[in-house]
Amino acid sequence: MNKLRQTKEGLLIPSSLLKGIGGPVSVQRQGNVLLIESEERRAARRRAARMVQRLRRAAEASGELTASAVAREVAMVRRKRASHR
Repeated sequence: MNKLRQTKEGLLIPSSLLKGIGGPVSVQRQGNVLLIESEERRAARRRAARMVQRLRRAAEASGELTASAVAREVAMVRRKRASHR
């Protein structure tokens, strides 16, 4: 089987399409999209989403987003990421 098939029970995804993801995977539905990704990719996507949320909050709080505010937020995230390595 090399194609996706939809049945009464759900969606059948051949394992050949999932090779290369490696290790455990996360599967979730968002709207009309099915996300199948590695745990590492999922964590990275969530970190990026949190960073965007913080940037949006900072922009709303300050009224006008300045280059220095963006630079401060980026520097903080880089420091935080460097401490995880």
